[in-house]
Formats: sequence, C-alpha cells, structure tokens
Amino acid sequence: MISHDVVFSQTAKASFEELFAHTQEASLISAEKLRAKIFHKLHQIKHHPLQGSKSMIVPGAEGNFRLATALNVKIYYKVEDSRIIVLELLLDKSQPV
Repeated sequence: MISHDVVFSQTAKASFEELFAHTQEASLISAEKLRAKIFHKLHQIKHHPLQGSKSMIVPGAEGNFRLATALNVKIYYKVEDSRIIVLELLLDKSQPV
C-alpha cells in the first residue's frame, strides 16, 4: 500500500480552523463529528488519493488536482509523487450539515 505525506497549505489550515470554530459555536458534538469525518477522508486520500474523488482542471496550473467531500466540506488537493497537498477546505452550503 502506497502512503503519501499529507501537508496543509496555510489557506487550508486557516479554513479548517474557521470551519471547526464555526461548527463548535453551534454544537461541540457536531464539531467533533466534522473533524473526525475530515480526518477520516484525509486518511483515505493518503492511501488512495484517486479513489472517491473527482479530477479537476485548474487553469494556469499543472498537476493532478482533485476534489473530495467529507460531510458538507469540499476538500481540494493536489497529488504529487510522494505527498498530498491540501489546498483548501470549503463548506458546501447547498448540502445540509
């Protein structure tokens, strides 16, 4: 089984903290559930970066860009030879929590 290192961009780190804090204001249980689902999805991505995700074309950039979803959070990431770079985490407001 191939395993990639998973690193967060500064933008993704800030987005995760904001999503978690916002959810925590409403419910500690919901915030913990969200955190667990995101990290579970990242664990899956770490071992199988192409499964359960969609390919994306990013104008002006080269590479294997992907989109995966955990609950109502979209995870945008780039697959490189030995690492996964989490670029951004965004709340999908069209999906219920």
